[in-house]
Amino acid sequence: MLEAITFDLWSTLVEPVDYSSMRVDHLGEILVSKGFSVEHDAILSSYAFALERFCAVWREKQRHMTAEERVTLMLAKLKINLAADEVNAIADYFERTVLNDPPPLLADAQMVLRSLHASYKIGLICDSGMSPGRVMRSVLAQHGILRYFNATVFSDEVGFTKPHSSVYQTALRQLGVVAHQALHVGDLLETDILGARAVGMRTVWLNPQKTHGPDRKVVPDYEICRLASLLSVIARERSVA
Repeated sequence: MLEAITFDLWSTLVEPVDYSSMRVDHLGEILVSKGFSVEHDAILSSYAFALERFCAVWREKQRHMTAEERVTLMLAKLKINLAADEVNAIADYFERTVLNDPPPLLADAQMVLRSLHASYKIGLICDSGMSPGRVMRSVLAQHGILRYFNATVFSDEVGFTKPHSSVYQTALRQLGVVAHQALHVGDLLETDILGARAVGMRTVWLNPQKTHGPDRKVVPDYEICRLASLLSVIARERSVA
């Protein structure tokens, strides 16, 4: 019997927004205020370098890399040394950048959550990126959807990223269900779907572009091209239970 549904966040419920220019500009202003002369392109290159390292750690080690680590990588690339409290202040700005212009909800996200909330336990499983759980919960609250979640799990708080089993097991524990009672919805086969299937959850791949995916060895239980179609999937699950 299906009792819980967990969702990915970015590209599943919330539209991705690129905040890199705001962060790069902020770092540039900080460095100028401290007497450093650094070309904008050099700062941009250091940001790309840190992002590349972040992605490698995410994919290869399934470990969350903090904003402080990424700022430290950027400064090392620029050959600039700052005090620990200055690094932390920059990292804090990087983390909170999304609050200046919160990313919008994707179409149907609020309707789907509202429709499912009365009958199912709802969870969120998110790879945090630069924006940690404490910040993204504020964004979800601003959109009026935080109240729909019985559990919110972020990689910066668990220490691991999808598809590591820890993030899914943490969500299942918080929801008070076992894996076969839960279904996970996400847009990435190689993280969302792979990780959820590995712990025994059923899966729904949100594939709005109708792509073939990077690895069709990872096969979801369901595939939908718009989030609203999840309600039909849930109805089908209920009918065969």
